[in-house]
Amino acid sequence: MLFPRLPRAFARKFHKTENKKERTIQGQFLIPVPAGSVISESYPTRVTHGQVMLSHNGTKVLAPVNGVATLTADQKFFQIKQDGSWSTNSIYQFQSYDFSTLIDAFDEGALASLDIQDMPLKDYFLKYKSNSNFQIVLSPFSRYQHLDFEEMILTSMKEAYVSFIELLKTIFPKVEVTNFFEIPTLKFEHPNGIPEYFLHKQFQWDVTKAKKALQSNSVLYLGAETIYHILRKLYFGEPFTKRHLAVFLVDRKGRMDLEPRQFFLTNGQSLAFIPNNMDKRYKIASFDTVFEAIQPMDVNSLGYFNIYDHYSITLYEKLPAVRKEFSCIDCMECNHYCPTQTNPFQLIKGKIEEFDKDKCVSCGICTVYCPSGIDIRKRIEEVV
Repeated sequence: MLFPRLPRAFARKFHKTENKKERTIQGQFLIPVPAGSVISESYPTRVTHGQVMLSHNGTKVLAPVNGVATLTADQKFFQIKQDGSWSTNSIYQFQSYDFSTLIDAFDEGALASLDIQDMPLKDYFLKYKSNSNFQIVLSPFSRYQHLDFEEMILTSMKEAYVSFIELLKTIFPKVEVTNFFEIPTLKFEHPNGIPEYFLHKQFQWDVTKAKKALQSNSVLYLGAETIYHILRKLYFGEPFTKRHLAVFLVDRKGRMDLEPRQFFLTNGQSLAFIPNNMDKRYKIASFDTVFEAIQPMDVNSLGYFNIYDHYSITLYEKLPAVRKEFSCIDCMECNHYCPTQTNPFQLIKGKIEEFDKDKCVSCGICTVYCPSGIDIRKRIEEVV
């Protein structure tokens, strides 16, 4: 199992200077077709930007560009050859919505919750259609806070943001909207972006109560990245065919450069451009965060961008050190750093019944801080 060292901000003058602003890069397009998908057309065929290509477990995948789409021989991928242009800079246009037209917009834009796994926004909002006994919570954070979407929204989408808040109050007139945007004292610290933990911290709820509130539809939770894409669709007419990819750099000593770098990429786009836009010293890459087991790959074999799976990438100067598992030294670091006091130490000792799995939010912190390199997160996955 591979884990990087804990991140520390650092600055080095010989880092390659690059444009760190958001950018849109075009290229070739390859869309995966999950097993069991319903394919909407016979292929090959011409597709237009935003056209439904397939649906899988309620989630739609749209054509990311105008062009000709074909299915690969094994029917595992769509290949799209772009042969037309499309606008990448839509302007804000106020639109009025009621509940029905809002649901239609979510469906048309193939919007999905980026906070709750495998949850199309259409299905999510429909759970609250005939229910007024819930509250809406707007979080300024995304799950791993790979980018500051609150800042993006408030600086470049403020009109749309205000319109959306009013829309929520209009279509849910009896429901309290608790908005945590624009609170300077509210700072991100992992795992604040995990919905149940955010509710636990902000409302002083027990974690089990927070989980139950989400599962029983007592809370409609919208994180900042989800809100960002809602605004793009409702007020800029942009379907969910693009997503930001944050880029982090780790040097040979395991120090992470936290200078924000981001690309705004189209679904299915080749990632071969990344090595050409970064210092050549970075030869290893991973789409996993520092709180997950690293699956390293050569930076020249990144494949294609998937908006449902990829949101950040970390580039390393060298392969992260392999952390061998040693025997537990009873240091209790896992318990000390556990944000919800689940007692993971007892899980290591084999006393599963003393591990409070109902409070665990699978944040990965215990594993990162374990000096013996024990994969506690894997043990948690086996019992949760």
